[in-house]
Amino acid sequence: MSGENKFLETFKSGSKRFATLVADTGAKTMLKTDVAFLERDIKNRKHTFGIQIYDILLASNMKASSSSDTVFSASDDIQKAFEECKLDIEVLEKKIEKKREEMGAIGDHGGGGGGESVGGVSASSRNAELESGMIPGSP
Repeated sequence: MSGENKFLETFKSGSKRFATLVADTGAKTMLKTDVAFLERDIKNRKHTFGIQIYDILLASNMKASSSSDTVFSASDDIQKAFEECKLDIEVLEKKIEKKREEMGAIGDHGGGGGGESVGGVSASSRNAELESGMIPGSP
């Protein structure tokens, strides 16, 4: 009878670890998707910046034939556009960094504390067992 209980406990433990692994994998996938969208937003912002610069230079070219005031005005407008773009991109990069830290935390801690060693077995070893289809605790 104690063999049945041990098997049941082993099965329950393995099921909980598997559920945690699935949840962690889902969370990591969602974070990776968020990072991809943020990287796309950075690319789009740079694209928009290029269009802004072109429009500034085009307007500057049309305003005056060779007035130095126009050159300085265009330079100021370009600098302003760059500063705005740079701030926008820095915000997006901070979001990406936070998402990557969250992914690292999931990998390090296995979600709800699954990252620590249990019974002398590390979380990565337990996850490898689950991914390989081995019965937990079997040789």
